[in-house]
Amino acid sequence: MKKCVVIGGGFAGLTAAAYLSNAGHSVELIEASPKLGGRAYSFQDRSTGDVIDNGQHIMMGCYKETLKFLSMIGASGNIEIQKQLDVIFLKKNYQLFHLKASSAPYPFNLLSALLHFTALSRTNRLSILKFFLKIFLVHPDRLKSLSVKQWLQIELQNEETIKSFWEILTVGTLNTSTEKASAKIFSDVLKEIFFKGTKSASIILPLKGLSETYCGQAANYLSKNDGIISLSEKVESLIFDVEKVVAVKTDKRVVENFDFVVTAVPFYALKKLGVAEILPELNVNYSTIVSIHLWLDINPLEEKFYGLIDSMIHWIFNHGKHITLVISNADYLSIRDKKEILEIALMELEKFTSIKRQDVISSKIIKEKRATFVPSNDLINKRPSSKTKIKNLFLAGDWTDTGLPSTIESAVKSGRTAAELIRVSAK
Repeated sequence: MKKCVVIGGGFAGLTAAAYLSNAGHSVELIEASPKLGGRAYSFQDRSTGDVIDNGQHIMMGCYKETLKFLSMIGASGNIEIQKQLDVIFLKKNYQLFHLKASSAPYPFNLLSALLHFTALSRTNRLSILKFFLKIFLVHPDRLKSLSVKQWLQIELQNEETIKSFWEILTVGTLNTSTEKASAKIFSDVLKEIFFKGTKSASIILPLKGLSETYCGQAANYLSKNDGIISLSEKVESLIFDVEKVVAVKTDKRVVENFDFVVTAVPFYALKKLGVAEILPELNVNYSTIVSIHLWLDINPLEEKFYGLIDSMIHWIFNHGKHITLVISNADYLSIRDKKEILEIALMELEKFTSIKRQDVISSKIIKEKRATFVPSNDLINKRPSSKTKIKNLFLAGDWTDTGLPSTIESAVKSGRTAAELIRVSAK
């Protein structure tokens, strides 16, 4: 049994800690915040008393690592998985369109979903189908220098198709624009969602607040395996001696006598720990997500969630008298006053639904300015692996080289990878 220190209590850190505990190692997780969850957590709203998420998260059936992690910690019952792809989209003037997989065998069920998606013209649906059929014919190296927008234009996707389909997919999966996003990582995402079986394209939603969905279960799992969680303790630096981490200095103490360290914090936080020399030169930019929580007197919405076409609002999540509007790729709103954001959002909401501003009895706006990293070609081609030149130091975090964008799945995969490398090193 080895002693391991995990720095960071988000999805990456909790996953690494859980897998290390599962392998029989002694684990201490240190988190600067008074709560677990990192950028994916829930809290009690003071005005209403309701538990809300800092940002609504959609997962998908292709999140194999996440599903495995949730199963291991006993949290599988806290999520709802669609049997197959089924999404209602809204256009202005209350128009509804259904993107739904049929009962036909895979892949014909997904083909049917696209061909019957009447939000797009027949010509545009066929154009998208041709794009999907060609996706495996494009060499990955060719995409490493292209943006999503450039790739789509090369493949003769017109502006209407880009605006009404590809931008929704790009912003929804990468939280950035088609102009900035790497074509290579977008290609990888499309293959994971649409070419790995029926379940991969299914939407997964938490049944509870994010903290209750996984943070509490992960903490209980670590506790049962004699793990230690130290909250409200900020790691200030790592102390090295001959290519080895020998101490972790926090704002409360110096932690020593351990075998391995996993850092599971964002890149900007990791640079402050005195490890700049072992990190590549990365230009990491971040993209904002704005969540607008509305409490309604009357809620006419019937579905659990909606996607919006040609709107600044990308998703609406329905929790009964409480709904959440999600605006991704929202840097343009980050400097706006919250009252102004609310006014803009309500005007937009009235164009797509029958909800009126007088129906709103309470609201809360949350800006996550560093919600995700921007998956540009420059960054995607330089992301570091979990293994470092320091023998007992391993990296985790969605920004490491997982082959995935900045998602829960990427964070979980990075944590599992770090734990697996330690398992091998500990032999």
